[in-house]
Amino acid sequence: MLNNKIKFLFVGFICLTLSGCLGFGSLNYKQVKMLKQQGFVLTEEGWSLGLPERLLFEFDQSEISSQNLTQLTRLATQLHKYKLNKVRIVGHADDMGNPNYNLILSEKRAKNVAQVFIINQFSPQNVQVIGRGSSQPLNTNNSNEARAENRRVSVIITP
Repeated sequence: MLNNKIKFLFVGFICLTLSGCLGFGSLNYKQVKMLKQQGFVLTEEGWSLGLPERLLFEFDQSEISSQNLTQLTRLATQLHKYKLNKVRIVGHADDMGNPNYNLILSEKRAKNVAQVFIINQFSPQNVQVIGRGSSQPLNTNNSNEARAENRRVSVIITP
């Protein structure tokens, strides 16, 4: 009888341990709910907000429009409120022009977005900036519309 109780407790312990692995990492329910409401999705890299429709850049530009600045400020404020204070900002470019130039341009885009987070109470040490140039397109770059969607920035929540 005692042997069966030990087996039952052991199986319960294993189930609890495994269910913890299937969760959302170190995030709590309110944080996950807010991320989903903001449009984040769980990816291999973490909670990622691709900003193709929200934050596109004009050809050969890295400045943030006033409308996008308002949206980014609101997003940074929400993330900070929910103590999600570590982000990776990834800039992208289309395939027009020199690949090295596009790499630098994508990093400038990411840096400009990162500045919005830093201005809104994110520690610079908690904001990682990456430029990927044209190496990870969302679309095929075979039209002006497709290229426009590739001139973007992604925001990824990091642990």
